[in-house]
Amino acid sequence: MSNAIKTAGRFYWHELVTTDVEQAKGFYGELFGWSIKGVDMGPMGTYWIASAGEKQVAGIAKADNGAKPGWLSYITAHDVDATTTEAKAAGAKVLVPPSDIPGQGRFSLLADAEGALFAPFRPSDETADDGGLVGLGGFCWSELLTQTPATSVGFYATLFGWGRDEREMGPLGTYTMFKRGDKQAAGAMKAMNPSAPAMWLNYVVVENVDASFARAEKLGGKQLVPPMDIPGIGRSAVVVDPGGAMISLFKAS
Repeated sequence: MSNAIKTAGRFYWHELVTTDVEQAKGFYGELFGWSIKGVDMGPMGTYWIASAGEKQVAGIAKADNGAKPGWLSYITAHDVDATTTEAKAAGAKVLVPPSDIPGQGRFSLLADAEGALFAPFRPSDETADDGGLVGLGGFCWSELLTQTPATSVGFYATLFGWGRDEREMGPLGTYTMFKRGDKQAAGAMKAMNPSAPAMWLNYVVVENVDASFARAEKLGGKQLVPPMDIPGIGRSAVVVDPGGAMISLFKAS
């Protein structure tokens, strides 16, 4: 590997950790039109790759060691070991120390001080596109929901070298836009539910938010946040899959 990667602080990959892989494959395959194929990872068992058309968009892995079902975001870092050390010093918990994924790169698994999971990742090659148009069934946005936005926003901005652009969203409070140079990297806001655990919520592009929201329930999911318009941006809704993982549906305006 070269000494530096081009695009640190980029949401590179999304992975569902779930207790029931077959159920998840059925749910997401129907909801997003994903085709899902298994890859033999040797002692780690089968890893499932979801594709939207020709593009690989997500992974599905069996939860182990009592891990709660949820979507995990892999965020690029120039140096996974240094990032992990820095995060730990700032109050994060190291769940998986820096480790190599043969042929893919190096990662660690961390929980921030509030418990939101994320994975710093150094890809062994950077062929994945950076910020192009995301098609149907692709991940288009990631958003930190936190009870302590001031602290959490500072933590991630420092860790990944993100700039910040804050916008007042009326009753929703302040919305922080993380920036990589002139590109938008992710968002952060105070969780609307005061008892909600901190988490990264990921958005997937759909043809029709209302139709997908209705379909999620028919497929055994739970409707969490009904479809709503985000002025000047698009329409979104939030559902919980049958295993308990949360995902957001999105269509740009």
